[in-house]
Amino acid sequence: MTQTIERQAGGLYVQTPEQQQIAFPLKHTEVQAKIAGNISRVEVTQSFENPFTTTLEAVYIFPLPDEAAVDDMLIRIGDKTIKGSIKKRQEAQQIYEQAKEQGRTAGLLEQERDNIFTQSLANIQPGEQIDVIIRYSESLKFTAGNYEFVFPMVVAPRYIPGIPIEGNAGGVGSATAPMTQNQDTDIVPDGSRLNAPILPSGMRSPHNINVTIEIDAGVEVQNVQSPSHQIQISYAEKRVLVKLAGGDTIPNKDLILRYQVAGESTQATVLSQADERGGHFALYLIPALQYRQDQVVPKDVVFLIDTSGSQMGAPLMQCQELMRRFINGLNPDDTFSIVDFSDTTRQLSPVPLANNAQNRTRAINYINKLTANGGTEMLRGIRAVLNFPVTDPGRLRSIVLLTDGYIGNENQILAEVQQHLKSGNRLYSFGAGSSVNRFLLNRIAELGRGISHIIRHDEPTDEVVNKFYRQINNPVLANINLQWEGDGDSPIIYPATPPDLFAEQPLVLFGKKPDACGGKLHITGIVAGGTRYQNTINLEFEETGNPAIAQLWGRSRIKELMNKMVHGETKLGVEAVTDTALTYQLLSQYTAFVAVSDDVRVNPLQGSVSVQVPVEMAEGISHQGIYGSVAMSIEPIRACIMPAAPHVTPDTPEFLTRTRIPKKQKKKNRPSPGAPEAESFLSEPPSGRLQNKEKYSYADESLEDIDLAAVNFASRIAPVVHLKVVSVTGLNEQMIALLTQYLEAVSLHTGCCGDLVFELQINKGRVRQVLLDEQASTFKEQAVIDVIRRSLISWRIPQLLTTTVSLTVRVQT
Repeated sequence: MTQTIERQAGGLYVQTPEQQQIAFPLKHTEVQAKIAGNISRVEVTQSFENPFTTTLEAVYIFPLPDEAAVDDMLIRIGDKTIKGSIKKRQEAQQIYEQAKEQGRTAGLLEQERDNIFTQSLANIQPGEQIDVIIRYSESLKFTAGNYEFVFPMVVAPRYIPGIPIEGNAGGVGSATAPMTQNQDTDIVPDGSRLNAPILPSGMRSPHNINVTIEIDAGVEVQNVQSPSHQIQISYAEKRVLVKLAGGDTIPNKDLILRYQVAGESTQATVLSQADERGGHFALYLIPALQYRQDQVVPKDVVFLIDTSGSQMGAPLMQCQELMRRFINGLNPDDTFSIVDFSDTTRQLSPVPLANNAQNRTRAINYINKLTANGGTEMLRGIRAVLNFPVTDPGRLRSIVLLTDGYIGNENQILAEVQQHLKSGNRLYSFGAGSSVNRFLLNRIAELGRGISHIIRHDEPTDEVVNKFYRQINNPVLANINLQWEGDGDSPIIYPATPPDLFAEQPLVLFGKKPDACGGKLHITGIVAGGTRYQNTINLEFEETGNPAIAQLWGRSRIKELMNKMVHGETKLGVEAVTDTALTYQLLSQYTAFVAVSDDVRVNPLQGSVSVQVPVEMAEGISHQGIYGSVAMSIEPIRACIMPAAPHVTPDTPEFLTRTRIPKKQKKKNRPSPGAPEAESFLSEPPSGRLQNKEKYSYADESLEDIDLAAVNFASRIAPVVHLKVVSVTGLNEQMIALLTQYLEAVSLHTGCCGDLVFELQINKGRVRQVLLDEQASTFKEQAVIDVIRRSLISWRIPQLLTTTVSLTVRVQT
């Protein structure tokens, strides 16, 4: 019988007469995927169980593919299934909280990033099992006749840069605590929602996973293999059934499945569908480019290597091996340079080096001496390579990034590439590891007009490097143009600007024609050397088509809209994403699925516990690299059976859970073995990889000057200006006075003047969202807008307000 329940570093422990044990509310994940041609339809079933004698809420942070179109969620209680409905995210949260307070069982599915999701399940009765079912569609990656299906299984710890926000949502951190991985900051306001508690080395969760994949390619399937898992393969006519082998069910790495189809590669595949929303299509085009092997243009390659703590061990060794092969695989007339980053940024040489024996030896020695430690300050590294000196303007500059991508400030990196990558330059990304951040790696390559490659930390590197050089050395199809011939309006196609194509890389387009009238799509481009390319695709829309095509178009539109907001959320952009997500029943950062039982299933006046599901460390990742020497010295926190939600106050245990103990107090205050507050067995998402930062003061806060380089540069030539609050609605007079005082203390360096109009979403005393009204604003200097955004996010509100605020400020000399 359970005697006491203790929350320690983000996980719940059960103290029995025999021993203390970790509570694992997630028992099993079942994945069933059906692949038809280029499209997969996947159903994920998560089985939660309450091991306590009191009501449980389980919260699980987990990954899905970054291109997945998630369009369905259900919860199953016994023989009863409750279908989730898509709502605006804030509305879904309110429905969930109300249901929880009423004693109803409720499920809430939210998206934090394109590849990070949170499943909350409230009011699980003692001893009860409840299943959550999630369904999504995805377009398979296809290159040179090879299909690849990927299912990610764990979110590796994300590094969260920035200044901690006091009183953040996760309850983590304090004004005196060291910066941790698991708290909100002015750069990553939702940082506390990205990291789950990680099990220490050597400890195994009972949570396991089973995956079944059915492939129906229409033709014979060949060379089915997985570099990540042991699999069992069975064949039935032209269908293939793949399952995980019994000994490989730990959810700690991406499942990667690759296969080929018989016959010659198809040059064009068109899938279409029509419904009340119009006609939708997916086009997969593999241009048969003719090129001469001797048409290799001399290039200048800048390599950027991540040497932060998460790369310690196998990932860094894999990156070093890749780098050695990269250096030795360069063409004789190429030039190169190497930059590596963690807390600081270092370089092999201040200028590009000629590709000769002496410089190759110098580079190999530099690579061999690299070590992994410290924080992932990727922005410094990206800025270093984007501004790396050019000594020969005639060369094509190629930037090659090698990283696991374990950061929470993805948009900050993407914005830097989007704004500062020079025309004609290319940025390629390589991820080495078992569970890399594919969202960042894929998106940075797309914005960088390059290609992303993912390689496991234990895969051979020779073919990966050879393939990469074949692609970037060979001519590409550039200046791609699309023209529509037929009745009605032209289709809406994404990506809106088709990327340049590399050898063996298909062009994948998703289109919508509201009137569903057929026609012809003419595709033209220029092959290197000036040869003109032309292809015509006939399009017809049928109601019997695959319904996943419409969902994938909606997902592509959301992706395009989100790419336009990497600098910051805008009112029109958020509205457009939300409208698209609601129309196509898709999960997004602004929508969520919520499912609620009709009946009251628990007594809302009785206590309950809430716990985050602990997860495995990603395979091959070093605990020491993530957590440093304090990996196992996290102070336990007593929290326990909570009062009913309506009675929660800042003094109740809910506000104490997962509170960070200041670093200096840890050893001195650690209880002795056998004491009531036993030493933690769970690692709170990381407090290692701290960084030394150069800082400057503004508005009584410290901000990294590296993140505001443009502002600092401007300060040398621009006058000091101040903000003037023009109007505020949604706050009382006292709060308006406090906000005015706060903002008018901010000093900015700019030579521009103008008005900025913001909409602030305030929830429980925190500014959760800052939307810029671009249409109503006249000030356009992005670096200054970024500073003002971060100021607003960091505003410390003395009341637990929940409101929407309209704010107009004037930047004036």
